[in-house]
Amino acid sequence: METADSGPDFEIRCGGRRLPPDAHSDVESVTVLEDLNALSMFTVTLKNWDAKRLRVTWSDSTLFAVGTEVRISLGYVKNLHLAITGEITSLEPSFVEGRPPTLTVRGYDLRHRLARRQRTRTFTRTRDSTIARQLAKEAGLRADVPDTRTDLDYVLQNNQTDLEFLQRRAGLLGYEIHVRDKVLSFRPPQHGRVPAAKLRVGDDISQFTPRLRTMGQAAEHSVRGWDVAAKKAVVATFGSGSESTAMGAVTGPREVGRVFGRTRSTRVDLPVPNQDRADQLARGQFDDLALSYITGEAECGGQPRLHAGEVVRIEGAGETFSGEYYVVSVEHSVTAAAGYRSSFEVRRNAA
Repeated sequence: METADSGPDFEIRCGGRRLPPDAHSDVESVTVLEDLNALSMFTVTLKNWDAKRLRVTWSDSTLFAVGTEVRISLGYVKNLHLAITGEITSLEPSFVEGRPPTLTVRGYDLRHRLARRQRTRTFTRTRDSTIARQLAKEAGLRADVPDTRTDLDYVLQNNQTDLEFLQRRAGLLGYEIHVRDKVLSFRPPQHGRVPAAKLRVGDDISQFTPRLRTMGQAAEHSVRGWDVAAKKAVVATFGSGSESTAMGAVTGPREVGRVFGRTRSTRVDLPVPNQDRADQLARGQFDDLALSYITGEAECGGQPRLHAGEVVRIEGAGETFSGEYYVVSVEHSVTAAAGYRSSFEVRRNAA
């Protein structure tokens, strides 16, 4: 495992080229925030004053022009890992009396291309996976999208950005959306993965605050609809024992069923034309509900391999709260004062 002893380091490429030495030496801080539920973001703060020429430097430079592609790698000396590929969307200079001027360069991952305009259009005789691939192509992205298999006669995008529309489709299925290195992923949560890191409270982790909550958990989740062609109701129910992956000995739905009886949540407000679609929605939503059983935040020394959408194993938190967690957001920060730090939010469906 990398440690601070090997020296925090970073590399920034703008428009495919490394920062020139004078710009690199002016960097005061680098922050990358990666999130499955919102646009991932980066900020780079630099000194913005040329003391010899008595003028600002980087806020007037074409190096940081809006729209420029930025690739930020973080880690330790001779051991860097790509943290984000994005585009500059704003420049924020700061002029404060008694302090040297600074410039904060801010940008987002390429999901921001999906949030640029609202549209109203229809998709007919299609699948959610087909829609996701089409939207990725329109935004200039490659697609990593498994086949959702269920055919849909009619889907309406109603005055929504492509991102809002795709997030809505993902929410129905219990899916997640993210873009990493110009590839859009539209898929179920990957909480069955091999852990990307193993961290111990007190050794690696300086702060860990998990919460186990039974509110919102249900022993069963059902989706009900109406099959117009067959003229009959369709019902799909998934419950304790049918989780796609159990991240501990006892899942939230199972524990809630044991303590409070066969509690149930039901959705009746969704377009469910047939049994296949009902099964698909109920399974995905049940898995998503179960993943909110344990949530938490943690802070540790810089972990460049840690990304949103990865699994981390946390040890030293007792029997109930030690184990594997699914990372839903992570913030990496490199500053002269604090060095390289990582903080992250996690979810878990079992204890």
